[in-house]
Amino acid sequence: MWLEVNGKEIIGIHSDKCDNKNTWVDHKGDANVGDQWIKNKVVKRADNIDDLDSRRVIAQSEILRRYPIWKQLNILRKNDWQEVTDMGKFIDDVRDWSNDLNKSKSILKKLT
Repeated sequence: MWLEVNGKEIIGIHSDKCDNKNTWVDHKGDANVGDQWIKNKVVKRADNIDDLDSRRVIAQSEILRRYPIWKQLNILRKNDWQEVTDMGKFIDDVRDWSNDLNKSKSILKKLT
């Protein structure tokens, strides 16, 4: 399979190489859109937490897993301030993790 890479991010997985300005890598292993191509190997998105952009992608994924947009809107519409507060605290805690490179992945696991 061919990985289409823009910068370090894998943005496409194809059976054939296309003609465009992105980098193309002939790859035989497992890969997903959103993973990174670093030093000639695939780095899974969840394992790549060494930069703020990667952490923010992970944080967004965790927030939306617990509180998809529809659920966030329903909680806000119900106007139950305890639910709103709980949701806000979770979102703030995950965002705080994503903005601090010194916080380990184990802290995120405890939050989620």
